[in-house]
Amino acid sequence: MEMISTIHRPFGLMQKVVSSAPQQGTPVFKWCLWEVIEQCINRSCSQCPLWIDCRGKAKKAGGYLKVDDCITQMRRASRAGWEAEMLCRKPMLDNMVFDEFEPDEYVKPIDYDPNLPLYRSLDFGFVNPFVCLWIQVDVDGLVRVIDEYVRSRATVDVHAGEIKSRTPCDDEEVAGTFCDPAGAGVNDVTGTSAVRELRAMGIAIRYRRSSILEGIELIRRAIRDGSGKSSLIISPRCVRLIEALQCYHYPESAGSRELPLKDGVYDHPIDALRYFFVNYKNPSKTTARRY
Repeated sequence: MEMISTIHRPFGLMQKVVSSAPQQGTPVFKWCLWEVIEQCINRSCSQCPLWIDCRGKAKKAGGYLKVDDCITQMRRASRAGWEAEMLCRKPMLDNMVFDEFEPDEYVKPIDYDPNLPLYRSLDFGFVNPFVCLWIQVDVDGLVRVIDEYVRSRATVDVHAGEIKSRTPCDDEEVAGTFCDPAGAGVNDVTGTSAVRELRAMGIAIRYRRSSILEGIELIRRAIRDGSGKSSLIISPRCVRLIEALQCYHYPESAGSRELPLKDGVYDHPIDALRYFFVNYKNPSKTTARRY
């Protein structure tokens, strides 16, 4: 079976197919305008509208697509649309929450530094994934996301065991473990809460109530603040978080674009990240209760 399409948006069916290709052993072939354009003959490069992207590539081409047709399409399209549809550089980002996030800039090899405080941030889930992020902050305020744990259909005790085993220091040395305030709600079936269960297993949980938009703005500020400075770096180990930052988007319907779409996939790693920022930036308002 062959699946052929342009990835118009960094989410949706084709993006999922390409993302899962390595695990499925599916080969992925990529091509763009320069593989299908006809050979350019007797044209002045300095006068050609395509020069900004072509840089002479069409002089060595051997495709079928007419140069004049390419120029016409370029003049009809927006720059973002041209790069997505014809150059296949990256999908259109007009519906994305974190449109400034670029993996090449923010994803770097980083490891645990025993000289820096370690934080954990959780988002609860069962059918939807449970997420834990391990985060450190250096003396310059650089937020370093060093690892992630994402798993569905497991109980709280299983998650607690994984969290403890993956934490690179003793639990007493963890500077803070933050979570979704909803995790403090009592389950009608079990008569307890995820927060209470984790505390009983020795994981000290704290939380602070906040709006979704507050947390999103703090993440955006870390990606790039008003002066253009970034204070976020993510380890390549955090595959699901990196994908979520690229794919977290607003609903397609124009009437519900104030809040991002809760799709059960990309929202959970983002929620875990925003719980960190909300609690780390407002330590005095963090809630810690005994039951």
